[in-house]
Amino acid sequence: MAWFEGTFEQALAEATRAKKIVFIDFWASWCGWCKRLDRETLADNTVVAETQDLVCLSIDAESQDGQPLAARYGVAGLPALVFLEPGGSLRDRLAGFRPPAQFVAEVRRVKSGEGTLGGIEKRIAANPKDAAARLDLVLRLRQLHEGRWEREIAAVRELIQGGEGFDPKSPDERFAIARKLRMCSDEKGYQDQIAAIRTLDPESRSFPMRRLALDDLLQAVNARYQKEKTFDPGAVKTFLAGERHAQVRFEGWSSLRAMSSYQAEEQARRGQMPMAAGSRAEARACGREAWKSCPADRVATFGRELAQSFLAQDRELTDEERGFAVEVALKASETAPKNVDHLETLAACLELAGRKEEAVAALRRALEIEPGKAALKARLESLQR
Repeated sequence: MAWFEGTFEQALAEATRAKKIVFIDFWASWCGWCKRLDRETLADNTVVAETQDLVCLSIDAESQDGQPLAARYGVAGLPALVFLEPGGSLRDRLAGFRPPAQFVAEVRRVKSGEGTLGGIEKRIAANPKDAAARLDLVLRLRQLHEGRWEREIAAVRELIQGGEGFDPKSPDERFAIARKLRMCSDEKGYQDQIAAIRTLDPESRSFPMRRLALDDLLQAVNARYQKEKTFDPGAVKTFLAGERHAQVRFEGWSSLRAMSSYQAEEQARRGQMPMAAGSRAEARACGREAWKSCPADRVATFGRELAQSFLAQDRELTDEERGFAVEVALKASETAPKNVDHLETLAACLELAGRKEEAVAALRRALEIEPGKAALKARLESLQR
């Protein structure tokens, strides 16, 4: 990596001048995971390429200069990966080792501002009474082990109780608030919002009420499975067949897919291989149904994950399923055209479907984006033999 060789203050000055994010790798000489991060992640060509537009600092957290900086940015464990705004305020902080692909994904997220502490605080500055943003801040502060989350949750509870910061007449907005309250471990706040939604929608037509009805059915399926080891999704499938909310259909079929996959793993552990194969086939079928209702903002991530799950079961796929895997991987790649991981998944699906020339073309596009990635070159050479 292109490590900045000046002081911390000089790095901030350079970041301000060039309008760049600052990345700090906090480490210590005794930290084994820090050494692994250096060896496996920070030396990776993909990581190097992704961090070229950052001002990168490597700081010994136990050094004379490093100790006050580690304290300033709340470093509690190592390695600590800290991202700063050009002026030095905290943009985001990650703890622990990340393999290359995960590290690159996190860097891209931090660059976009998605879910970052800095991004959330900007939303709140623009609208201090935004209850959803303030709950997002509570969640992020808890993840960062920042003690001030308790003050924030108390403040946002006052907003919610006063019906401020969201539309109290909207079941959808109340449900969004309810979910965030539950994630913040505020079960009473969650139940209060659910009670209000039931009053607003006594006929159970809104998305929240349909989602709650789905939850009840899924819990019944799970309870029976835990008690009798019998997986009977019939009631859920009947419910989803008549469901008009696409998000509910997506979440329902995704949940059934996860249940079937779990059942397959348990059956395989017990040596029930034919039954496990049947459960995997059921999971693939549920995945195909979920894909029909996949939200636009989930196409890239869910599509790639779905295609990869099909690839992992390549010997069990029908020709139709191989074609479906290509269709999904292609759509996911089109949604994220500059993402090498998506192109690699697409190439693998095309190769599995016997479409070798198209697989080669996908790998070549990936190499145009990341020409230094050795694994891509090796795979391309293997396909061209």
